[in-house]
Amino acid sequence: MTTYIPPRMWPLRATCLKIALILPFALTTLSSCEPDAVVVPETEYGGVFTVQEADPKESYLLTLRKNPEKAKTFTIENLANLVKEPLQATVTNGKLVIVDQAFTNYLGDKYTISGEGELIDETLVLRYSINGHNGYAGSVFAKKQGDGK
Repeated sequence: MTTYIPPRMWPLRATCLKIALILPFALTTLSSCEPDAVVVPETEYGGVFTVQEADPKESYLLTLRKNPEKAKTFTIENLANLVKEPLQATVTNGKLVIVDQAFTNYLGDKYTISGEGELIDETLVLRYSINGHNGYAGSVFAKKQGDGK
């Protein structure tokens, strides 16, 4: 037994049939496409940055120098008042990472420091924690100097 379709419904049936035939082909074609890889430009961290303190007399310069001997490694100089020794940081997944490093302050106390940072609109944002006698967690927001020197 066949179903009777009135003539006025034939265009609708033809359209549904076309969609039913074309849709699987279109979906198969689209699913076989491979998207282009997204290329994220590498952030250049090197340079001299100005750290503005509440008292302008206490503002200071923080320097990041690329280590020529190790890839993606930087030396951080003058991170904070307590940290006078240069620190090593590496770039991992676009972030500047300071792994646990020991240092001695100007009074001879021993500490360890770790943290991470990133460059946002020419501003270096470093978050770190210092462990040891009177340890603390801190942040540095440093604006890159215009000439980069």
